[in-house]
Amino acid sequence: MDLAFSLKLVPPADELNRPDGISALVRVRNEELWIEPSLLSIKDLVNEYVVIDSSTDNTTKIINEIKKEHSLNITHIIDFDEDIVRLSNKGLKHTRFKWILRWDGDFVAREEMLPIMRSMIDSLDHRKYYVIYWPHICLDGDLFHQDLRQPLHFEHWLSTYTPKMAFIKIPNGFEYLYVPPYQAKRIHIYTPLSFHLRTVKPPKRILLRKYWGELLSKNLFGKVSLEEYSKKRVREEYGVDSIEKAANIHFKEFLEQLSPYDKAKFRDYPVVLKKYVRKFGIVL
Repeated sequence: MDLAFSLKLVPPADELNRPDGISALVRVRNEELWIEPSLLSIKDLVNEYVVIDSSTDNTTKIINEIKKEHSLNITHIIDFDEDIVRLSNKGLKHTRFKWILRWDGDFVAREEMLPIMRSMIDSLDHRKYYVIYWPHICLDGDLFHQDLRQPLHFEHWLSTYTPKMAFIKIPNGFEYLYVPPYQAKRIHIYTPLSFHLRTVKPPKRILLRKYWGELLSKNLFGKVSLEEYSKKRVREEYGVDSIEKAANIHFKEFLEQLSPYDKAKFRDYPVVLKKYVRKFGIVL
């Protein structure tokens, strides 16, 4: 990266006509359970949100309500494109600030993430490009369990914007933000700074997510509808015709495979999350 910079193969990051600050790029689809604590957990860190919203539940309404209540700078784009790569690149084009924070509607930041990120950004050479990695703590099934096969989700969540960055599709069918390795320096933080409520969803949503992953891995996405594929799979797996019945069976089996969340190991939940779930009578 330093060689490319010194040879002027890339323009200085501070000459891209992007003001200092952070754009949160939020891709969201039906995250009514967690979109409020997710957005509020980073409101004192980011300068703007670019929300690409494909929701059919109450997510859109909740975003509009918290935007007004908390005076959040949100560019809210409704788009039902099924291609997550195309959607993500569309959102990227709407960002305005120098840093891009990849954020989803089921991510919740810890309090210490904000001062750590601010301090790190201030300490870096503002002419150069960086991608910053840290682990999310993953919760599965409900707020009290983890899948110990993958308790952490480690990726580069914060990156200096470069015209060369783009979301691409990777072999498992999911999207990935590609930043040319010759252009940006990798920085790794090994302390978990945020939570990913990975499968803390209603039972039907968890089962459909599983089948959605199968569609991607089998390269059937766009060729077979998720509903059609799911009906076929629940008959094969659970011997029932109802997706709802199969989802309840799957959820029970799923929870049995998980382990209790260990606060002694990963520490307590973020305050914003505890405040939010308290509204529903859940005490963390």
